[in-house]
Amino acid sequence: MIKIVFIVGLILVGLLAAKFVDEKMQKKIAIVFVALVAVAVLSLVVSELIR
Repeated sequence: MIKIVFIVGLILVGLLAAKFVDEKMQKKIAIVFVALVAVAVLSLVVSELIR
């Protein structure tokens, strides 16, 4: 449960930070952010399957 709250918190921080940069940088940040979220979700699933 803490992992899910942490992931949602990171998403909110990322969205707030994206408001303060230009459009080109927003696209780059969005791609990196989606990749990080995907890795976080994948690691969550793997850790649950291992348990």
